[in-house]
Amino acid sequence: MKILEDKDDFASLLDDCIKVLDDNIDVLNDIEYSLESEKEDAVITDLTKNDLVNMAHEVADSSRIKKAESCFIKRFFEQKSD
Repeated sequence: MKILEDKDDFASLLDDCIKVLDDNIDVLNDIEYSLESEKEDAVITDLTKNDLVNMAHEVADSSRIKKAESCFIKRFFEQKSD
C-alpha cells in the first residue's frame, strides 16, 4: 500500500471511502434489518384482529425509523464531505 504523502492524498482517500459508504448504505441497512427481523420471526397463534393491526403499525413505524436513520446518515456524511 502506498504511503500517503500529504494531506490532499488523505483527503482524497477519505472522500473515496465516504463515497463507497454512501453508495452502499442502503444495502447495509437492508442486511442489518434482515438479520434483526430473522431473530424476531416466530409463529404466534390465537391473534386477534387488534393484535394484527398493532403489528402492522409496528412494522410501519420500524420502516419509517429505518428510512429516517438512513437519510440522517446520508446527510451527515454529505455535510462532512463538504
